[in-house]
Amino acid sequence: MLTSQQIKEAIQKHRTELPRYEKLYRYYTGKNDILNRQLPDPLKPNNRIATSYCSLIVDTVVGYFASKPITYMSRSGDKKYLDELHSIFLMNDEEDTNAEIVKDFTIFGKCYELVYIDPNGNIRFKQYSPIEMYVEKDSQDNVLFGIRYWNEKQGDSDVMKVEAYDAEGFHYFTSFDNGETFVLDNSIPHFFGEVPVVIYKNNDEEIGDFEKQIPLIDAIDKILSDSANELESFANAYLLIKGYQGTKPEDIQAMRQNGVLLLDQQGDASWLIKNINNQFQQNFFETIDNLIHIQTATPKLTTEQFSSNLSGIAIGFKLFGLESKCSVKERKMEKALRKRIRLITNILNLKGANYNYTDIQFQFSRNIPQNEMEIAQEIVQLTNMVDLETRLSWHPRIQNPKQVIEKLKQEQDTMNLDAIGDSNE
Repeated sequence: MLTSQQIKEAIQKHRTELPRYEKLYRYYTGKNDILNRQLPDPLKPNNRIATSYCSLIVDTVVGYFASKPITYMSRSGDKKYLDELHSIFLMNDEEDTNAEIVKDFTIFGKCYELVYIDPNGNIRFKQYSPIEMYVEKDSQDNVLFGIRYWNEKQGDSDVMKVEAYDAEGFHYFTSFDNGETFVLDNSIPHFFGEVPVVIYKNNDEEIGDFEKQIPLIDAIDKILSDSANELESFANAYLLIKGYQGTKPEDIQAMRQNGVLLLDQQGDASWLIKNINNQFQQNFFETIDNLIHIQTATPKLTTEQFSSNLSGIAIGFKLFGLESKCSVKERKMEKALRKRIRLITNILNLKGANYNYTDIQFQFSRNIPQNEMEIAQEIVQLTNMVDLETRLSWHPRIQNPKQVIEKLKQEQDTMNLDAIGDSNE
């Protein structure tokens, strides 16, 4: 049973991590540090341009890796098991939840999922970012417990509420002294047999996709902002007039209105501006821009390299870095999805079923242009080497191979019946 001290220490640890996660979320939503920049001279232009590299990196990964739903297959061909899982997935908007999970762990390096049973007895699951939930693990990376906490009003008092999850149940605590001590309000057993919290990792280091590139992104923000400042300074440049010390304000006003300067041989006029090396700035910008794309394996999909009609192999080479990164994500996500399936299966078995969660396997599909004719030929060529369900899962238009096989059988049975009827006539 969780103690008040464990809850207190968990909240303290979470609060030390929060600044990092909040900064990552700020950058994903375009609230880069450049927006808070202050210059020593408040009268000078202070343009603050925040680039959207972070959202581009994350959205590219989500679109490529998670925009197509995961296909679930049974190794033993247990249709009933798949149907029960499918019903649970529909109730939980599983496809959208998976996409949000990928987005969260790509931003933060990890995220969590809570599996629970709602008041109507339905199995539910919901994802949380590390801003919203803290999870305590042991030295073997096993989940010990998870907590969520928030402040609310009780009468005239401010109290802290905690919802905690361990292997035994869901526990609800209240703190009346600003988190110094926690009083247990209620405990509800959950019957999952283990902590019903799933950890989805981006990598073993739990680092987000753009986190290490933030200094480069800050540099580009400064380049663009300073360039805008220089242009504005040029538009507001001072006019330097030599040899006319006796010029009065009304003379300057008349020059501005007439657009004419009358100078003698000793006089001179020029703009007081700073010389800008535009080529150097452009080269520096392009260098940093390329570094960001290379180091995050984010392809420049709008460049000429992707504008021509490329073959599947050529596209594969250009997306190799992104594919390699997503392959790591796939392995990590598959490991977490197995726990999701295991938690769900534990409850289904308590209700009388006898399923084995290891019977379920996952098929991930990338969102890339594909030569469907080549894929169809490969499916036919491997007829006697690979089972039909697996071969059909390779086709980008087939989301549920088992359903397609059943329809094929139904059509074949109908054709056989019609043939028998014709022969009897």
